Amino acid sequence: MLLQGKKIGFALTMIQLGNITILEEIEKIMIAGAELSIILLDPKAKEEALLERFQNIFQAAGAKIRQKKTLKPPGRAAKAGEMPPAKTYPFLDLLIVVPDSAALLSFLEQFVAENCLNLPLVLVTSLGNKPVLPWGQISALMKKEGVFFVPFGPIELKPEKKGEQALIFSRMDLLTETCAAALEGHQLEPSAWENLSLPH
Repeated sequence: MLLQGKKIGFALTMIQLGNITILEEIEKIMIAGAELSIILLDPKAKEEALLERFQNIFQAAGAKIRQKKTLKPPGRAAKAGEMPPAKTYPFLDLLIVVPDSAALLSFLEQFVAENCLNLPLVLVTSLGNKPVLPWGQISALMKKEGVFFVPFGPIELKPEKKGEQALIFSRMDLLTETCAAALEGHQLEPSAWENLSLPH
């Protein structure tokens, strides 16, 4: 299967857990053979709390990489100066985040700029389907190594709505394929469309 044996973290808020589209993609990822861990995010959490949670996730991945390189047996006690694995999360192979606010996207941009990503980060730009998105932040993240996007683009509006700003939608139906590509180190192409053929 496409994601057989891979450990994937899916960072979501409680509201997002009630989104049927997201739940369908979670099911597809599990059917593809992945071991899925849901990581709950508090949308009202202070930046320090978010930073600690994300650092724990990526530090655990870094510990896993170092353990593989040195062939150290799992579960041994950490020596002085070594970073112990995070207890809160299992070792992950990939992390998915669905930023549902410009503030969270801004945090992720800063986090990626300041931290080493020891596992692929897949982002879904579905910011509540708002017509105005922080394109500068999305563009900056798209240039970062280790960050991958579910393909996205604007929905072509009906003739009577041509005066309105186009909505941006992510192709959530391509999330599993995006994860598989990210695990191989490349972006699923095309990463963006000029117009998406989706119901609107």
